[in-house]
Amino acid sequence: MADSIWTAVSGAVAQARNVEVIANNLANADTVAFKKDAPTFREYLAAAEREMGSIEVPRAPIKDKDFYPLDGKDKAMVIMESTYTNFRQGNLRVTYSPLDIALDGPGFLEVNTPAGIRYTRLGSLKMAADGRLVTGEGHAVLATELVRIASTSIDGRPPQEKSPPPVASRFINWRDHGAMISISESGEIFAGDTLVAKLSVIEFSNRNLLRKIGGSLFENGDKNNILKQATSTAVKHGVIETSNVNPIEEMANLIKANRIFELNLKVLKTYGELKTSDLGKL
Repeated sequence: MADSIWTAVSGAVAQARNVEVIANNLANADTVAFKKDAPTFREYLAAAEREMGSIEVPRAPIKDKDFYPLDGKDKAMVIMESTYTNFRQGNLRVTYSPLDIALDGPGFLEVNTPAGIRYTRLGSLKMAADGRLVTGEGHAVLATELVRIASTSIDGRPPQEKSPPPVASRFINWRDHGAMISISESGEIFAGDTLVAKLSVIEFSNRNLLRKIGGSLFENGDKNNILKQATSTAVKHGVIETSNVNPIEEMANLIKANRIFELNLKVLKTYGELKTSDLGKL
């Protein structure tokens, strides 16, 4: 009976972690472009993971348990194995701010951080002191690797493109452009009628392989998760994407998690009472 108490303990621990995840979602219900997290649980049956091998013949009188030594491996428990990010599109809110953009679709903005290139959907941009276009955290927003040289060539052929090598050459500098900024749905940034740059909007073959690293940033930790220039994402200018957290839904999840946690505590209390009673001593 004493060993069975860990089933309730594991349930309480799993729900405590679940409450932490839900609380973080609620805390970011008003965070621009925030994507909620959801837990994954796994029921763990130790006997199922027991390595089967030859049974050593006992040298004392044989008992039933000698034919299948459990060694405590028959106990069931539950664990919160991990969390995953829900990439459901958030609502779009019009702000009319010239440096606000929202990504309508599965794409991400490429930004430069001290740890290298990372990806974000946070579209509340600003102009840094040196004229660069940056995120609210100060990470430089990158232009596409293919930079257009001219809108039209002399002989009327399509514009040429080239690939600049360093990341710094992809910074979007607004210092020399005093005209009103406008951004097309394809991510092209104009100063008046002059094309300045094109935002690098990236789509992945599997968004679920992206890993949150804080500050609304994501990291692509799988080299097989192919990224490409976005084809299914539209850039909305003067608009921001709100958090995809539904506060009512999260409050319901929080109440549910707390009730399950309380039920596990009641089970623990019952085990304690049985252990100290005459019935538990039988």
